[in-house]
Amino acid sequence: MLIFKALFLILTSIIGITYGGYYLFCLYLTRTKKIKVEKSSKYLPKLSIIIPAWNEEKSIEGKIKNTLELEYPGKKKIIVIDDGSDDKTNEIVKKFKEVKLITQKQRTGKAGALNNAFKNCKGDLVLITDADSRLEKNVLLKSVPYFFDESVGAITGRQFIPNPSETITTKIEKNYRGFFYLIRQAESILDSTFIFDGPFMMVRKKLWEDIYGDSVADDSELALRVRKKGYRTLSIPDVKYTEYASRKIGDRTKRKQRRAQGLIQIITRFFGTFFLNPKYGLFGMFIFPVGFFMHLISPILIALTILIIPFLPFWMIELVLVIFLLMIIIPKTRSTFLTFLHSQYACLIGMIGYLLKGPSNKWEQITDTRRYD
Repeated sequence: MLIFKALFLILTSIIGITYGGYYLFCLYLTRTKKIKVEKSSKYLPKLSIIIPAWNEEKSIEGKIKNTLELEYPGKKKIIVIDDGSDDKTNEIVKKFKEVKLITQKQRTGKAGALNNAFKNCKGDLVLITDADSRLEKNVLLKSVPYFFDESVGAITGRQFIPNPSETITTKIEKNYRGFFYLIRQAESILDSTFIFDGPFMMVRKKLWEDIYGDSVADDSELALRVRKKGYRTLSIPDVKYTEYASRKIGDRTKRKQRRAQGLIQIITRFFGTFFLNPKYGLFGMFIFPVGFFMHLISPILIALTILIIPFLPFWMIELVLVIFLLMIIIPKTRSTFLTFLHSQYACLIGMIGYLLKGPSNKWEQITDTRRYD
């Protein structure tokens, strides 16, 4: 029993210090520092916008209209890459003469579709944006100026959730996003972040290289490839997009599980390149290792901690249960606690699925998030 007691204390200390310390450090950075970058509103390069689509008949028309309304004085070209849809997606896209449609007869997955679409991009910058998201009208005016700084290779944006209080699941997602973007912004202040968002990621065309065809987290793989070439990859707070949060816990679990598999996939693939590599500065020595811990090590440690609890002294079990109940009862801690547990659970399930069956780059749509008029 003494061994289990010591192991429990060690595991909880590692988890608590890592997450608590990293959160406080990130909070300090975001409140006292800003992302150092030279910007210019006069910088107006040619821009290509890629919208990957698969069976998006319910949302593609609204997405195209939203994209056409984006404010930008420079030249922009919109490309929809259809990944083997068998619904009316193509018919809808063809109604818009301003949009170039590229069709793939067979579904290859988003990564393969993006590799194909990039061959048709003429702009100096390329924006990739998902069909189930909507961008703010001034998002290009806020994002493009960052590329005036030659050190910037790619940027991502920040999600606004229209339904944050609809269910306990949407509340969890809102809370998660607050923590998520705090970390991404702090990492961008320090150096770079590699956790990018599919609804908005912009990259210099000259830095593009084909991503793995079976990639699940294609957005984050793109960020890692750009950082590998020596450019910064940033998460910008004022670059915003809208995407509904899943109302059902099962749907959120599916999304997070798939996302976890994708991140595990790219972290392991690029482990040898970045992990504790001083060549990449704070990104290699600090940011990438923390990401490795949070997505691959932490879920295992938490699972072990829970499994150990029944073998602890009775007084410690009682203490753990009291703390657990307090975390659930107190409103200010409930959402944070549930968010953390659910995200780690999704990572663990995603990891198990990854090891047993491997990741799938052909996603299953969550129709609940496609609720635009």
